[in-house]
Amino acid sequence: MKKTFIFIGFLGASISVFSQIKLTQIHLSSGSYRQFGFTPSNITDFAPLAPGSSILMKDFSNYEGEMGYYNFIYPFNMGMQNNSSFQSLQVGLSLPKCQGTLRLGISNFSNQLMSAYGSYYETHVVDTLISSQNGSMTFVDSTVSRNVYGNYTNQQIRIEAAYVWEMNAGERWAFSAGAGMSFGLSYQSRTSLHYTEYTNSYQGYGSYAGNQTSTYESESYKNPMMTWGANLYVPLGINFRLGTKRAFWKPWMIYSELRPQLSINSIPNSGVKFSPGIGSASGIRYNIPTTNKKGHADF
Repeated sequence: MKKTFIFIGFLGASISVFSQIKLTQIHLSSGSYRQFGFTPSNITDFAPLAPGSSILMKDFSNYEGEMGYYNFIYPFNMGMQNNSSFQSLQVGLSLPKCQGTLRLGISNFSNQLMSAYGSYYETHVVDTLISSQNGSMTFVDSTVSRNVYGNYTNQQIRIEAAYVWEMNAGERWAFSAGAGMSFGLSYQSRTSLHYTEYTNSYQGYGSYAGNQTSTYESESYKNPMMTWGANLYVPLGINFRLGTKRAFWKPWMIYSELRPQLSINSIPNSGVKFSPGIGSASGIRYNIPTTNKKGHADF
């Protein structure tokens, strides 16, 4: 009997709490993340993702920069920048005795999680031409240029949650900040490898070109589907209300958010990778009108 009363009391308290939760917002947004400090990738790191690859059987030991280079576009010593894009549908919930809004939703992520690039250039002097007028020499080269590129991508469906506080709520301009996270599983994963080789047997004398050949190889591998990904982020937003007088426009807002984040992703046969980064999101929000005691709609 005592357990029955405890259960009834717990059930009543739960119903009371849930009855105070109100649906207040609907969000539709999209954005992207750039990951920094990601573990550099070498083309040979793709071996577990591309079993039996003929491209990976080549010798890459003499490739420039050990499979990469450093600049502002590709800020990793041995690989290129990894990034994600997403589209999200969320609802905003008002919780009892809480000033912020709990956003819950579902998102689709497109992730580039591993990438590597390498190049190799070789030249040999095959002929020397001497001018009959001034004795100057022109060297004619035979050249070989090789390039290799690897990329691992996946698609993920994630559940997303964030708690956000808004300053100047109800005004034309408002600012927001909070904390959020997402977690989900991949439904499509793929590894791509590309290799090119260009040769020129006689280069360097006027417009004359020797025998030129080119070779191109491409491989694609479907990887195991059930990998997971997550991120923790801090949404810092600015919101603009489309109207303050007309009833039709008052519930609508457009917003943009800056999102510092930590990304966590599992990669088949390669373990779990952590990476900080920065993201952004833009979207539109509909504030569901609520009726106050005087019968007026609040947004």
